[in-house]
Amino acid sequence: MKFNIIKKDIATVKADIALIGIYEENQDNNHKVKFLTEDGGASLDKALKGELSKLILQEEFKGSVGDEKLVFTSGRISAKHVLIVGFGKKEDFSAETLRRIGGNASKLVNEIKAKSLALVFQDSPIHKISTAIRLQSFVEGLILGSYKFDKYKDKEKQEGHTLTDLNIITYKQQSICNAAIKKAVLIANATNLARDMGNTPSIDMTPTEIAKIAKNIASKKGLSCNVMGLSKIKSEKMNAFLSIAKGSSEPPVFIHMQYKPKTKAKTKVALVGKGITFDSGGISLKPPKGMEDMKDDMCGAAAVIGIMQAVAELKPPVAVDAFIPACENMPSGSAIKPGDIVKARNKKTIEIISTDAEGRVILADALSYAAATKPDYIIDIATLTGHCAYAIGERYIGILGNNQELIDKIIGRGKDSGEKMWQLPLEQEYKKGITKGIADLRNTGSTKAGTIDGALFLEEFVDKIKWAHLDIASVSICSESHSYTPKGCTGAGVRSLLYFLMNF
Repeated sequence: MKFNIIKKDIATVKADIALIGIYEENQDNNHKVKFLTEDGGASLDKALKGELSKLILQEEFKGSVGDEKLVFTSGRISAKHVLIVGFGKKEDFSAETLRRIGGNASKLVNEIKAKSLALVFQDSPIHKISTAIRLQSFVEGLILGSYKFDKYKDKEKQEGHTLTDLNIITYKQQSICNAAIKKAVLIANATNLARDMGNTPSIDMTPTEIAKIAKNIASKKGLSCNVMGLSKIKSEKMNAFLSIAKGSSEPPVFIHMQYKPKTKAKTKVALVGKGITFDSGGISLKPPKGMEDMKDDMCGAAAVIGIMQAVAELKPPVAVDAFIPACENMPSGSAIKPGDIVKARNKKTIEIISTDAEGRVILADALSYAAATKPDYIIDIATLTGHCAYAIGERYIGILGNNQELIDKIIGRGKDSGEKMWQLPLEQEYKKGITKGIADLRNTGSTKAGTIDGALFLEEFVDKIKWAHLDIASVSICSESHSYTPKGCTGAGVRSLLYFLMNF
C-alpha cells in the first residue's frame, strides 16, 4: 500500500472513497448536522449541495461505532464515493475507535473493489489524542482488517486486497504523519506475520520451519539468532523440554534471537514464547473435536518472532532477547507418560500428571535458560490453559506475575494497543496443589483455577527475576471476524508487547 500525505481540500482529492466521521451527537439545536472540525465533512457536504446532511437526517444515521453509509457522488466531486462512518459518543472516542474504523473500512473498500481512500487528519488533538496516535491507530486497523490467509486455496480463488493508495490530508504535521505510518505498518506487519505462522498447518509449520523463519528475519533485519538442535539442547540439560519433544519424529529446536540498541540499553527484557507446533495432548490425548485448531499452540512463539521483526526496525532503547522452545506434543511409543518424572534445567524434578499440560513443561527450561542471561524482566507469552477462557472470556488476555509495576505497565500498553488484559491473582495458597506429589513439582494443580496453577508452576523457573506471564489461550484464535480481526489466528500479544518495549 502506498501512503500519500497531501495538502488539499478533500473535495478536490481524486480517490475511489473519501472518508468522513460523525459522532452520535451529530445534530445541533437547529437540527443541522455537525460535521467534525477540519474533518472535511463540511467541505464535502457543501460541494454536494447539502446531500450528505440531508441523507444523515432522513435516514437517522446514528453515528455509532461500526455504522457506515456509502454515498455515490455521480462525478460531482473528485471522489467517486463518500463513506460516512460513526465515531460513537464523543466522550468515548479513543485510539481504539479509529483502529476499529480502519478495520471496518478495509472490508468495505474491498467489497466495492476500491483502490484509493482519502481522509483528513486534523492537525490539533482530539480529546487529547494527537494526530500521530490517531493516524497510527487508523492505519494499524486498516492493515490488520485487510489480512487474508488464503495461500492454500486455488490461485484463481485467492482474493488480494484491492486498496493500493491511502491519501492522508494534513496541513502542518507531515513529518509526524510519516513517522506514525511507518510505526503502524511495522506493528501491523508483525501481527500479520504471527497470524500467518499460527494459521499455517503443522505439517508445514514445524519446529524446523519456525527456526528457518527466525533465522531469515534475523539475517534480513540485523539481529543475532542462534538455533540449538537436539544435541545442544541435551548438553544444556533441558530435560523437561526434551521429555515433551521425544514423542514426535519432528526434531525440537531452541531459538535465541537477540536485539541490542546502538546506544547503552536502558534495560534488558527477555521474551519467552511457547512453540508447540501441534498439540495432540500426548498420551493424555485430547478429544477429536476441535483438535484441528491445535496448530495454534505455537502462537506464543509466533508472537515473539513477530515482535522481534518489528523491534529490529523500531529500535527501542532496550535490549531484547527472545527465547523459543519449539516441538510437537504427540502420542507414540517414545512419548512421555503420566506418572513419569523428569529433571528440569534448574534441577527441579517434575511429576507429569497430564501430558496435555505440556506447555508449562517446555517453558520451564526456557524460562530457566532466559533467567540465566540475567535480564531485568522476563515476559512469557503462551497458549497455556483452556481454563483462561472460562475465567475471563474470549476478549481478554490473562496476565499474572510477581511484579505489580511490570504488570501494570503491560496492561496499560495493552489498553493503548487495543488488546484487553485482565490480571488474575498469583495466589500462593494454591501452590500446594503442584507441590504435593512425589517430585518437587507436579505439572497440574488441584484447584479449579487452572490458569493460576499454570502460572504458579512457571514462577518456579524465573529465579525471582521480575516476571509477567501472558496467557493468550482464549484470544489466540477467533471463530468469526470482528472489526480488524479476521477469522483465524489473531496475533495476540504482539501489539501490546511492542507498545511496551517502545514506551518503556
